[in-house]
Amino acid sequence: MSTYDAIIVGAGFGGLSAGAILAKKGWRVAVLEASTELGGCAGKFNRPGYRFQAGATVGMGFEKNGVLARLFDELEIDLPPMQRMDTIMDIHLPGQTIHYYRKKSKWFQEIERIFPERSSAVKAFFEEVFQVGTRLDALLLDLPVFPPKRLGDWVRLIPYLNGNTIRLAPYLTQTLYDRLKRYHLHKDRTFMTFLNGQLMDSVQTTAEYCPAFLGHAALHTFHKGAYAVEGGLATVAERLADSIKDNGGEVRLNRPALSVDPEGKEWLITSKRQRTYTAKKVILNNSIHNFTSLFNQQQVADSNISSLEDKNASWGAFVLYLGVDDIFPEDVLYHQIIQDPSKPVTETNQFLLSLSQKEDRTMAPEGKRAITLSTHTELHQWWDRDAYEERKALYVEKMLNGVETSFPSIRNHIDLQLPGTPVTFERYVKRDKGRVGGYIPTGKWSWLHQHSVYTGLNNVYSCGDTVFPGAGTLGTTLSGWIAANEAMK
Repeated sequence: MSTYDAIIVGAGFGGLSAGAILAKKGWRVAVLEASTELGGCAGKFNRPGYRFQAGATVGMGFEKNGVLARLFDELEIDLPPMQRMDTIMDIHLPGQTIHYYRKKSKWFQEIERIFPERSSAVKAFFEEVFQVGTRLDALLLDLPVFPPKRLGDWVRLIPYLNGNTIRLAPYLTQTLYDRLKRYHLHKDRTFMTFLNGQLMDSVQTTAEYCPAFLGHAALHTFHKGAYAVEGGLATVAERLADSIKDNGGEVRLNRPALSVDPEGKEWLITSKRQRTYTAKKVILNNSIHNFTSLFNQQQVADSNISSLEDKNASWGAFVLYLGVDDIFPEDVLYHQIIQDPSKPVTETNQFLLSLSQKEDRTMAPEGKRAITLSTHTELHQWWDRDAYEERKALYVEKMLNGVETSFPSIRNHIDLQLPGTPVTFERYVKRDKGRVGGYIPTGKWSWLHQHSVYTGLNNVYSCGDTVFPGAGTLGTTLSGWIAANEAMK
């Protein structure tokens, strides 16, 4: 049996990015994916006539010097066809709609319309967002290991101690809510509803618990551009997989890693039907939640994973996939619907509606559109088998009621309707208990409790949404890139 330079466990954006970089450098790489699709939570599935985006839908990082643009340049491959949206999304609140524009000038005009009495404060806050976001972009260009866990990590951060990073110090030691107090925005109900909706979709929490720099980075990223990729984000995953194969690597679907065991100075990965693979290095892209199921008790004890696992909570997702007649506008593809500003922005009270592009025939037939609706949900309730079907039907009804407030005739135009729950995500995407979106930030210091790419085991690295910088295709891509760089060292 030959030995691979690296085995990648999981074909999400992190694993595919790591595998593509290593294969491009001449490493012998194999990617083992447990499901039958690429892309993980940013993957897709097909039903007669339709291609649905499983979870993540909004494309970001494709602008000049964006994370995915730089990655594709590094790999010397072309980005798939895509459209950058002038309107990031429409946010539908009871009685009003906020048009979240990409361009600063148009967004500031919208701020004046929506927040006439606080427009100066809101604009000042977003000026801070853009300034801090730009400083964070400069920091990420060199892909440092973060947060530092070992002495060597701290030593390697010394070159970053310059005027730029010193100016970022306040945002590393405060929550976003703390920053809002400076502008007296924390008590503005409409603004906080809008802001918390954006934060939930990007960093999995609200301003009160969000480290300031994470919130600033997420909000700044929105204004670099929201892209609709032809065929959905799974098309990006397919291109990364093709790059791996074009450079001599392997991508194997329906090939779960069942165990990872030491074998001398190498690692033995066992898959179903007792297929085995030997690798010098291993990169895990199958979620930290799955870590303990792969290694024996001694390896878990030797790692730096087990001590943190119980301290970090994650959301699940309830998703509703619809095939519909094309009654929707083509100029805005992403819509956030918040039904009651007085309630938490979870459990169908807030959800994202993502439309396929009007002319994208890979996603829907002529005259039809594919829609993904998604909301955050608590995990534990979905494992009550007796209440499962009733709860699922209730959530479908609540979501459709919410859509009707902005698109009243939606029910008359549905020809395909498929709900998905955390149980679905565990079954098809292989996420433990259906956990998605990474860990939920819990305060200003919560970033220090994140996992870096180091697992604590020799030559075993981790990437994905449970590894810093966390959720979203940008965060997972960056973590995969960092993991590949560290493996090559």
